Amino acid sequence: MLTTTHLAVVILIGFLLPLDRNEWLVLLTFGVMLDFDHVFAAPRYIGDNGWAAVVRPTWDDGSGEPYKSLFHDSVAFFVVGPLAIGWRFMLPLLAWSSHVGLDWLQNNTLAYSAPVESVVLIVSCAGIVWFAYMRWSEIQEETSFGMYVLHLRDSVKAYLSP
Repeated sequence: MLTTTHLAVVILIGFLLPLDRNEWLVLLTFGVMLDFDHVFAAPRYIGDNGWAAVVRPTWDDGSGEPYKSLFHDSVAFFVVGPLAIGWRFMLPLLAWSSHVGLDWLQNNTLAYSAPVESVVLIVSCAGIVWFAYMRWSEIQEETSFGMYVLHLRDSVKAYLSP
C-alpha cells in the first residue's frame, strides 16, 4: 500500500492508544518507515525494469512476486519480536504487524488494489477525524461538528498566516 495509507492507519492506531512522544516515534518507525527500504531498491529495480514499472500496482520484478525486503516478510518477526520483548514494549510488534497486514491485503487484492486501498484510506481518515473531534469536544463546553470544522479552519489560518 502507499505510504500515505500506512501513515493514516498508524495515526489511527496512535489515536486509539494514549501515547507519548517517544511511543509515537516507535509507532511511526515500525508502521511507516519500513517502506524506506524501497529507496535503496529503486535504482536496481528501475535499472532492471525501466521507469514505467514504477507506476505498476506492485513492484513486480518479473518474477511474479512484489519487491519486499526482509522487514516486509513474516520472518522479520524474529527481529521485531525480540526487540518488542526486550524493550517490554509491544508497540513495535503492533505497528509492524499492521504494516505487514496492509501489504498482505494489497497483495491478495491486486486486481482491486486501488478501490481496496481507497476504502482503507477513507475509513482510516474518517476514524482520525472522529477521534480528533471526540478529543476536542471533551474540552469544549458546547460542541458540534460544524464548530469543530470552524475551529480547524481557524487553526489552519492562524498557522499559515505570516
